Amino acid sequence: MKMINGLKDIIDDFDTFILDQWGVLHNGGEAFPEAIQALQFLKEHNKKVVILSNSGNTGEFSYTRLQDSGISRDSYLDVLTSGDHMRHNFNSGKFKTLGTNALFFSWNEDTSVLDDCGLTESNIQDASFILCCGVARGDLSHYTHDLKLAYQRNLELVVSNPDLVAMNPDGSLKTCPGSIAKAYQEMGGIVHWHGKPQSDIYKMCNELVGGWDSAIAVGDSLEHDIAGANGASIPSLFITSGIHATEISDQKSIANLCNTFSVKPSYCVDWFKI
Repeated sequence: MKMINGLKDIIDDFDTFILDQWGVLHNGGEAFPEAIQALQFLKEHNKKVVILSNSGNTGEFSYTRLQDSGISRDSYLDVLTSGDHMRHNFNSGKFKTLGTNALFFSWNEDTSVLDDCGLTESNIQDASFILCCGVARGDLSHYTHDLKLAYQRNLELVVSNPDLVAMNPDGSLKTCPGSIAKAYQEMGGIVHWHGKPQSDIYKMCNELVGGWDSAIAVGDSLEHDIAGANGASIPSLFITSGIHATEISDQKSIANLCNTFSVKPSYCVDWFKI
């Protein structure tokens, strides 16, 4: 693992940059100024840039969110999300044995994902599986009762966003769907994960950009971004100012944290910057 000052130190070594969204480009609010400059720098050097995000929404949805944050559409080739990965699996028939009646956990009243996947929202008694796309109720305690009932019925859980937490614009952390899925898995329930670090989404990403000769993945989550890159045999750049920021004080603390997650980033930098 090598500490670098910014993209200038590695710009000539890679042709494709696979960027995480939250924690690298923004935290749900306005894009980081350094990130906007970095994207322009990559564009000037004719690099392929694709955003690989553990978002339960579609890549199409991300276009608008990124534009609203200050990142123009011509700054990157495309976006691929864990939500895209999940929709692909439903529509390709991977989950046909689960049925179509979903106990639906969401962020809001938007049920478009059900239509996208050919599903019907059901109560716990009639559901044939759990679809976890959001945590609108709050933390895990608000889901424990349903999870226990689902486990008693041997229901499987499909999660669209594997992240355990995400950063808010003010730097605080919020619970994400992965926390619900992890709790269910620890109860003994079967969970179908999507997004990073699953190998399938890296294969989808490779196809999306038309292949790559030399790619590097950039992210702030050791458990998802760096582990996924390691699994895909892609070099990685760990952004230390993201979700692990409070656990990092020096290079030794970074090394200890990487050992905890059993990952090996190729490079480290404080922010995604030039």
